[in-house]
Amino acid sequence: MNKYLIVGGGITGILMGKFLSHRGFTFQGLEKSKQLGKDFSFGQLRFHQDNSIGLLKNIFQSIEWAKVDGQPLERKKGEWIITSSDFIDEEKAFLGNPFYRPTANSEVVLNEMKSGISASFLIEKNVEKIELETRKAYCQDGSEFEFENLLWCADLKTLFKTVKGNPKISIKTPKKQEDSQGGIHLEIELSNCCIPLSNSFVFPFRYKDYKLRAIGINDQPQGEGSQVFKMHWLVFVERELAEDREEVAKVIRALKRELLKEFEDLKSASLREKIVFQPKVNNHSSLETKGLELYPGIFYVGPEVHLPGSVTTGSPLDLVIENCKRVEDTLFQPAAL
Repeated sequence: MNKYLIVGGGITGILMGKFLSHRGFTFQGLEKSKQLGKDFSFGQLRFHQDNSIGLLKNIFQSIEWAKVDGQPLERKKGEWIITSSDFIDEEKAFLGNPFYRPTANSEVVLNEMKSGISASFLIEKNVEKIELETRKAYCQDGSEFEFENLLWCADLKTLFKTVKGNPKISIKTPKKQEDSQGGIHLEIELSNCCIPLSNSFVFPFRYKDYKLRAIGINDQPQGEGSQVFKMHWLVFVERELAEDREEVAKVIRALKRELLKEFEDLKSASLREKIVFQPKVNNHSSLETKGLELYPGIFYVGPEVHLPGSVTTGSPLDLVIENCKRVEDTLFQPAAL
């Protein structure tokens, strides 16, 4: 039997695994996709709370963090001005100020976060049923895993659908999000930093009758002395666009066309690009709950719930860090050993 079973190998699962590993405890992790940290590529790690950075520095001692105080800017009529637009929740996660960001390139940071724990995760393990009586998690491929404590690091709605049994703590099931957004991430590798801004930058553009805006984020160079830079562009689109892949491709083409018009150096500096698309991006609203042990022995760790007194004004990752710490403290109380 696994004393600790982590379901979900995204950023939340990796962080929870590192919390356990830092304590000297082993675990078994299950990730349904073909790679760990897949959601890491969608945007950029940023934290707002000093407490989050303190915990991260303790666990990831080789990662350095920089505090960014500059205001996010918006491109209007050829100039950068302090943005005053009304943003949706999905966009706000990338526009907070001030915030902390790692000084290293995103790929370097992800590899460091996975270091020492990646072997504890099995990939392509999609958990479709959890039985409380037998304390077993059953995967779509027929494999099963016994557990003493299960740490759920995937979305909350799937947890409610997967567990067969009564919850320990009553919590409202998240409502179906009819107005959920699709997310498009355009990552461009560059030979120079074309837009040298430290905070995010907003670039409005049009596609057909839609008024869209892309959020640009500069990454760090790929290594010491490297002249290769990365720029991330995030676009959140309405459901009717998000569900049509051809429309998504056209949105990307429209964005690139406008970027090349606005920034003359972008074409000559571009080396390669990658597109990541999420047809549905969960918003970052969080439900209050009395505890994170939602079912006996099953703890929810992600940002969709928070305990009374939690700080909910930071990024979703701040809440993930807090919930990881809360679960860790609960598991390792003397009575829980």
